[in-house]
Amino acid sequence: MPAALCSTGEQKALLIGITLASARITESVFGAAPLLLLDEVVAHLDSERRLSLFDELATLGAQVWLTGTDRLLFDDLDGRARAYRVENNNVIEE
Repeated sequence: MPAALCSTGEQKALLIGITLASARITESVFGAAPLLLLDEVVAHLDSERRLSLFDELATLGAQVWLTGTDRLLFDDLDGRARAYRVENNNVIEE
């Protein structure tokens, strides 16, 4: 289906797939996975897609930074990642 006919979540899933494929190609060419900075990446993803994304990111062997404004969307990462929040210009580990 053309991306223009997809929902926002489907479009985001397409872009994430391209980004992950690019990271895998980079790893195969250069021997190291790139650092990934994914801003608001889980917004508009349903729980199944979020879980799949987290699993895929874990297999990359890359350092990954995820940002978001809704901490609940990252609950499935508990035990697999560190969480930080910025409050009053301070970075606080959760």
